[in-house]
Amino acid sequence: MSQVILFSIIIPVYKDTNRLILCLRALMHQKINGYRSEILVINNDPEGDVEVPRELTDCLNIRIIDEPISGSYAARNTGIKYANGRILAFTDSDCVPDRDWLENAYHLFEHDDKREIGILTGPVPLFFRDSHNLTAAEKYEKHTGFTTHLYVREGKAITANWFSYKDVIEEFGGFNAALKSNGDSDLSGKISSKYKIVYKEDIIVHHPARYHTEDLVNKYRRLLGGAFTRRFEENTWAFTPHVLNFILRRYRFSLKKFFTVPIHESWAIFKVCNAINWGAVKEYFNLIRGGETKR
Repeated sequence: MSQVILFSIIIPVYKDTNRLILCLRALMHQKINGYRSEILVINNDPEGDVEVPRELTDCLNIRIIDEPISGSYAARNTGIKYANGRILAFTDSDCVPDRDWLENAYHLFEHDDKREIGILTGPVPLFFRDSHNLTAAEKYEKHTGFTTHLYVREGKAITANWFSYKDVIEEFGGFNAALKSNGDSDLSGKISSKYKIVYKEDIIVHHPARYHTEDLVNKYRRLLGGAFTRRFEENTWAFTPHVLNFILRRYRFSLKKFFTVPIHESWAIFKVCNAINWGAVKEYFNLIRGGETKR
């Protein structure tokens, strides 16, 4: 008799197979104490395949499912649809879950007798390619990073490190597939209106700091695009002060760093903020003219 699957781990991937393999290797070494899990890799690249080494497919219960509709939230919804587990675990293809990630989550859900947990999340610490030789983007990320504990105070969570009962996700209709960004804030905000978002320090997923400034520019363009779709599409004039405030906050942040960190770091942070802000201006005009945000 086959065991009932408890965890369905959903990982969207888009042209990122090398880092996906690192993520899967981390999952291969989870201390799961015999309870069953499956991994759903959702290939979001309609022009390419995802190939996983035999050593991983022999050890892990992996399914690779194609989702041609662009966007990680569309991919995650496909994973939700095909998941067999009672609990869904979301992470990203570039992430590295801690060895105790599943086991620690298991113990928390095992004691959730009243089924009060809407989302279980935890820290997402950054790691660097070479901690002694950071790029400008990595220096910026070192001083920003993921403040997941603050997100939880606002009733939010991020999909790099997210556990939920499958029926809770389904109750709220899954993610908004039209969003390229902010979909996790959108859904977690809905869930937190009814259930608890629980933050635990031992539910850990490691995330690489972005190496290139262009990657940060694209990230913030996606965030602005997500905010536009969620809040300003019907009122584009209100988007103008939102973007101006975004730009001012970036410059205010960078200027403060000239007084708190070494000059080589503060200057690098300023240049990154300047690049991010120029990207924000481009995204602003792209969106108000009816263009689509970057994926």
